Amino acid sequence: MHHTPHFLRNARTTAVALATLWAAFTAGAVTPAESGYVGEYRGGSVDTVAQLALLDDNTYCFAFTGGALDMVAAGRWKAEGTGIRLQQVRQAQTLFPAFARKVEALGTMVEFDFHGHTLSNARAPAFAVSADDTAPTTLRPLFSEGNNNWSESYKLPALPAASVRYFYLGEVVEESPGKPSAVKVVQYRLEGGNSVHVGFDELQAMPLMDQRAELKGQVLFLSGSRLGQRRPLNPEVLKAVRNGCINPALKPGVSRPLPEGEIKPMAPVKTFTVSPSAIQGKPFFEATRN
Repeated sequence: MHHTPHFLRNARTTAVALATLWAAFTAGAVTPAESGYVGEYRGGSVDTVAQLALLDDNTYCFAFTGGALDMVAAGRWKAEGTGIRLQQVRQAQTLFPAFARKVEALGTMVEFDFHGHTLSNARAPAFAVSADDTAPTTLRPLFSEGNNNWSESYKLPALPAASVRYFYLGEVVEESPGKPSAVKVVQYRLEGGNSVHVGFDELQAMPLMDQRAELKGQVLFLSGSRLGQRRPLNPEVLKAVRNGCINPALKPGVSRPLPEGEIKPMAPVKTFTVSPSAIQGKPFFEATRN
């Protein structure tokens, strides 16, 4: 294949904000037994495309596109038994990516726009604002329970900027089996912008990829399912895979380049947990039920 892989062209659109991944990076070299796996594999169906690039330093990039899910994952691979093991690494980052821009027409008001399709994957999302960095004692649910009809966008009426110097987004989580649920809350400080777009990064909520693969002849089977035939990685593809997928995943401080015109996501101030009882009040948006 002599063109930039599909997963790198689509990386900038993955789940609103696509995760910038992170882990300690140590370059290595494949063993003779592993060398036969180095290459690119492509598979899928009428509605899906899956691609995997295995590099000779035991790093990989995997991409899947299909239905409502687009994902890009990177990590390390190693020999295991008669095959190999792929283990994803990623930086822990906010589940609620937020993007702020300046809209002159809003003047001293601030508007919030919530991306319904991605937030439909969050568990009981909640929202609050404050005039200073003192965290509110309660958050209001964004949506009513039992939503099953989602709009693309949900906008709150504009609020005075002085009252929303900080805003908060929370989701109910189970941090470990057997422990009570909690609400993980992300705090943002609003500086410069007055039009805020918020979504949910479902890829960050997914378990890390940990799968076994095995070559049968020149065909790779991933977790028992046929992925595709081995192809050599040409220099152009190799460069694109390293720069667009693997380096942002494995090298501290390296982020995936922003496409022209795309806004850099806001950086959270902090993350903390509160009791589920902190979610109180009437939902901001009463979604239609079927």
